[in-house]
Amino acid sequence: MAVMIGTGPHKGSHTAVAAGAAEEPLGKLRVRACPDQAGKLVAWAQAWPERTWAVEGARGPGRLLARQLIAAGERVLDVQPELAARVRLPEAGDTNKTDPDDARPAAVAALRSKGPPGGDRRWPRRRAEGAGQAPS
Repeated sequence: MAVMIGTGPHKGSHTAVAAGAAEEPLGKLRVRACPDQAGKLVAWAQAWPERTWAVEGARGPGRLLARQLIAAGERVLDVQPELAARVRLPEAGDTNKTDPDDARPAAVAALRSKGPPGGDRRWPRRRAEGAGQAPS
């Protein structure tokens, strides 16, 4: 089963929520922001071999986490905070960001997204370009 794992990266911690195709939550983990943060998340996610990570703000606050996941061989999508906010609004009645509540909207936004022309929503566009490197 293909799973989308949404992440809400923050300065002190990162929350990840695995969501199935029907947007149902399958699991949740919160890790302290540390050098081994991606390793802990990937170890937890082994339960879902067909997974994609939806990192909110992969070109901003989630950049380090996204780069670490890519370096670990994971598929990563950049979810713009505005898209996750659109999911949060109907569910919570507002768009306020809180660490525990950020991850699921990122996963749901990625599941609902049709992506740009060509269907490639990965960040960076080619895995080899971004493995351990900053986007240009």
